[in-house]
Amino acid sequence: MSRVMPKNIVIEFDDRSQTSVPFESLPLNIQIDILRQPFASKPSPDPEKEKFVLLEWDDGWKEVIEVDAACTDINRYYVISRPEDVGRLSLNKKDEYPELIEIIRKPKKLKKITFMDTYQLSPDKSTREGNKIDHFFTLAKDGDALSELRDAFMKASAEEGIKIEDLNSMEAAQLQDSYERIRRRMDIKAGQRQQDVYDFIAYLAKVSY
Repeated sequence: MSRVMPKNIVIEFDDRSQTSVPFESLPLNIQIDILRQPFASKPSPDPEKEKFVLLEWDDGWKEVIEVDAACTDINRYYVISRPEDVGRLSLNKKDEYPELIEIIRKPKKLKKITFMDTYQLSPDKSTREGNKIDHFFTLAKDGDALSELRDAFMKASAEEGIKIEDLNSMEAAQLQDSYERIRRRMDIKAGQRQQDVYDFIAYLAKVSY
């Protein structure tokens, strides 16, 4: 299963005429900006089948990004300085081109990445090409952040007085409010779109119940 994505963007003019373009034809930065808007996202119908990347920085900041279910493992992580720093996390996909995730927030300060396993990041080497410098990082297995987040989810739910078994029977508005309260207790943020972190909370609810 992959997260629910828009297929087309439709623009309506003052005279009520319309034009549309495939969503995937838009520049990546515009796609991301649109996906950040609540109107452009739908909850996953099967959150327990989704895959997520968990990012943790040295200051304790945590983000969640939902990725294509075809992703299999981490290829590499590196930071491009040109002159601003942009991190790039490459995920291998079976029989497809890797999925590339841009890390904008403090890319050199990223501490851990969890995808299938949890990895500690360490600076490795840097290469220069003109005004561009590529900083590469090694990844070493380190603990199990996902298990820790399952425990944090159970604790946050209890502190908020939310019974996990009740989540399945909640109306959409009440369910989103419950997810948001749990998210705040767990102190995790959305890396790209808010629906990603809500799908992740729903995933934790499914695998913890």
